[in-house]
Amino acid sequence: MVEKYYDTSKEHIIKSAEDSLKALNTDYLDLFLIHRPDPFMNMDEIAEAFYELHKSGKVLYFGVSNFTPQQFSALQSKMNFPLVTNQIEISPYNLEHFNSDNIFFLMEENINPMAWSPLAGGKIFDSKNEKSKRILEALKKVAKELNIDSLDTIVFSWLLNHPVGIFPISGSGKIYRLKNAVKALEVKLTREQWFAIYEASLGHRVP
Repeated sequence: MVEKYYDTSKEHIIKSAEDSLKALNTDYLDLFLIHRPDPFMNMDEIAEAFYELHKSGKVLYFGVSNFTPQQFSALQSKMNFPLVTNQIEISPYNLEHFNSDNIFFLMEENINPMAWSPLAGGKIFDSKNEKSKRILEALKKVAKELNIDSLDTIVFSWLLNHPVGIFPISGSGKIYRLKNAVKALEVKLTREQWFAIYEASLGHRVP
């Protein structure tokens, strides 16, 4: 049986980028990410691959996904141009990166994170889950205060209003959900409204 493994070798990274160029029928990629930390990754090799792809004009910018601050810093230390983002899971349901200080590390470095699963894979709308029920009630309250019909819009605005400058990534193929996400660009939450949703996720008041 072949063992499952990650491959962040220089050869594999370059091949992955070139395969994407062919699949997308384009001359260059705007952004290329290392999808997840590899316990066997060679930071020098990754940096070399990024440098060659950048020098050849095949990729404009580079980032990572699901990296810790230490992993991000270790790779950045090997590079001669900046990593531009870390794609991490952020949603009102998942506060992991607030609790681990990853958000504040990115803020310190002036890096905008990308948020995958901003609706927590639908968990936010699961009325059978106690945590989800708390968040839903908070979202409904804020939506009523702002006279907004879509709870999706409130979730995206909660992300967009954070000062770190989060870029939410919607995986939906439904036009109405994408429109709800775009509407969030025009929504301004008060600090009190933002914290009402945050506390609902925590399950208790902040100290």
